[in-house]
Amino acid sequence: MARIEKSILIIGAGDAGQLLSRDIAKNYRSYQVIGFLDDNIKEAKLPILGKISDCQKVVNKYAVDEIVIAVPSADGKLIRTILLANLTNRLPIRIVPRSQRVISKSLVRYEEVKDIQPEDFLGRPFVRNNVDRLKRYYRDKTVFVTGGAGSIGSEIVRQLVDLEVKKVVVYDNSEYLIFMLEQQLKERGQRDRCDLIIGSILNDDKLDHLFKTIKPDIVFHAAAYKHVHLMQDNIDESVHNNVIGTKRAIDAAIKNNILLQTFISTDKVVNPTSVMGATKKLCEYYINSLDKAKVKFNVVRFGNVINSNGSVLPLFERQIILHRYVTITHRKMERFFMSIREAAQLVIESTATGETDSIHVLNMGELINIYEVALCLIRSKNLLPTQDVEVRVMGLRKGEKLIEELYTKTEQANLSQTKDSRILALKNRDIPERDINEIIADLGKKIESDRHNLSLRAALKEIFPTLKLGDE
Repeated sequence: MARIEKSILIIGAGDAGQLLSRDIAKNYRSYQVIGFLDDNIKEAKLPILGKISDCQKVVNKYAVDEIVIAVPSADGKLIRTILLANLTNRLPIRIVPRSQRVISKSLVRYEEVKDIQPEDFLGRPFVRNNVDRLKRYYRDKTVFVTGGAGSIGSEIVRQLVDLEVKKVVVYDNSEYLIFMLEQQLKERGQRDRCDLIIGSILNDDKLDHLFKTIKPDIVFHAAAYKHVHLMQDNIDESVHNNVIGTKRAIDAAIKNNILLQTFISTDKVVNPTSVMGATKKLCEYYINSLDKAKVKFNVVRFGNVINSNGSVLPLFERQIILHRYVTITHRKMERFFMSIREAAQLVIESTATGETDSIHVLNMGELINIYEVALCLIRSKNLLPTQDVEVRVMGLRKGEKLIEELYTKTEQANLSQTKDSRILALKNRDIPERDINEIIADLGKKIESDRHNLSLRAALKEIFPTLKLGDE
């Protein structure tokens, strides 16, 4: 009999937990599953040691070396509960991936068990019925993704491949990001499902040729400069790429009879204060001006995306690594969160709903306590709050809200649920006072003629009085 090297406690006695237990018994003879924790005890034959809330008690009673969460349908709240229930022990807590592949094919293998990431304890899981429906929708389609090697774009690509799409064409101006995506696709055995093309959305001749040759069924337009603070100092490039580039990409697709397009926008278009938000709002204006009888458009707005630059998670990560402390402003501060995976899901699912000519946003669900987020992040790294990493409360900053709001009352009144209860649709008929084509042409001339961007700044400020350009 093999010597037991590792004793594993599995949280979740459903199909995934049982499949994991069988895989360990078959392929890891020196590992032992000592039992399961589950709130819904259905299998009397399984060694159920208690409910999930009994985790600390079970850990104290048994010689546990590792905890594995095997609930692919688990939401972030359950995973936070598990992490918060284990703040006084140093046991590794790992998780079965909550991926489309695992959920749709019931593939659960111990070799794929991974460390817990922020999107696991903050994001929502895939839903089996949705995955099956999306597979049917995308299976025979060719999808063209601009900005397809970026953080959101590349996740869209990975999810589309998992949905068994016929072909994904990745179009991006970054050689480095294209190269990195290619390596990931090779590692997943999915390189042959994708065409990788380096190019700019400003190159309308190239886009025209590609659309004419490839004839994609859908275009996802994810290409954009997105970092707010950088675009404040580079107004000309922001307008040139985000507005003029988007118009060229849309026009090239329309010219080649691509009837369904999805544009990725941002919540920063609402009374925009930043240049980036203003450029995205101009794109929404342009889309609203198009003849919807000829082309169907889906607009998707993102809110706070976990691990995007400037968000709280990268700050916490950096503080833990460098200083062994994290700083929060208030123990009762609450925020909404959205993972990169969810952002990509929102694009893919809202496009498949068939409810075009709408702006789609994710139903963000519950507000999440930032203090608990800090504790969960610390524990997910096998560190203990207070003992290993100090949590410092600094106090609210000037103008900072304790609890975040997603919509104004007026906007909330215009929201409706789609077929997918997690996605909300907003009918928005916003148009500028001047013709949008004239506005874009005028901005283009100003980019070419004004090296210092003074007239460009004035023009944007006239269109969007809420804009803050640092000179007020």
